[in-house]
Amino acid sequence: MHLAGQTEADLAAWATSRGASRGGARVLARALVAGLAGRPVREPPARGLFAEARSRFETDMPAAEVAQDADGTVRFAVRLGDGNLVETVAIHQPASRLRAKERWTVCLSSQVGCARGCVFCETGRLGLVRNLDASEIVLQYALVARHLGFAPPNVVFMGMGEPLDNLEAVLRAVAVLREPAGFAVPERRITVSTVGIVPRMDDLFARSRVNLAVSLHAVDPAARLALLPVARRFSLGEVRAAIARAPRTVLLQWTLIQGVNDSDREADALADFARGLDVRVNLIPLNPGPDPRQVAPPLARCRAFQRRLAAGGVRTLLRLPHGQSVGGACGQLAGSLRTQAQG
Repeated sequence: MHLAGQTEADLAAWATSRGASRGGARVLARALVAGLAGRPVREPPARGLFAEARSRFETDMPAAEVAQDADGTVRFAVRLGDGNLVETVAIHQPASRLRAKERWTVCLSSQVGCARGCVFCETGRLGLVRNLDASEIVLQYALVARHLGFAPPNVVFMGMGEPLDNLEAVLRAVAVLREPAGFAVPERRITVSTVGIVPRMDDLFARSRVNLAVSLHAVDPAARLALLPVARRFSLGEVRAAIARAPRTVLLQWTLIQGVNDSDREADALADFARGLDVRVNLIPLNPGPDPRQVAPPLARCRAFQRRLAAGGVRTLLRLPHGQSVGGACGQLAGSLRTQAQG
């Protein structure tokens, strides 16, 4: 059992079961959580109990190959205990006229591969190999924090896999990442992405206060089905109704693909879809992926699409690529496929 999958409450309960007092259990739990995060221990626990805990809970870190883009973004190829590979990205956004300080966001994977098969995503080519457990998710973050020398305050579950297909592990990982004595990532700074698994969207809202991002990419049913096979199971109407039930703002993801979903007509249709919903739209120019025939529109067209949405009253952000040269941009996480290609 790995320490990275345990909350402070879990560890305190274990210590109590070993005969510790409530106070002693709390001190031990906080020390273990702080140690995982590389933070100083304020109050040392009882030595005997601490030694027993260290023998009970694994603390090893997985191996990872690191590649850094010129923009500062870092991709981690993380080798799991069973030999499978997942990828994690530390996204760097420098200080700018609009941003007083640099910003770091950790993009976590929730599965080895993915069953959803989105046509512009490298991960979908793998198919689903298996779910990650909570410790394997948290350890991705721990690797990034150790590499950077600090705990980045922003987390997105937008790496390999469909997070809502592994909801229990994702929620447990969120609980560990939130621990105040540990990584202390604020829940409001965590975003979970989905292609639109409607029942689990409702579960996520009911059981956490994290943010939700929905991969939309088209509002014409046939066009969306061509991009996202999941549209066979959950209609646009069902997805929109789930978004309308959300207790907080939902982020709509729209990957801009030249000649597919980048026209003024599609912008107007998206504005109609968003009308009356508490949403923001993230526009993501397509990164090079599995189909060389699909390319991003010119930047001028992307900005025109953004202006068209804004004119329709939609809050919109155009997200320029980060980590593209090292295969760390949105849709490029290839896992073992990258290793095969390099071999």
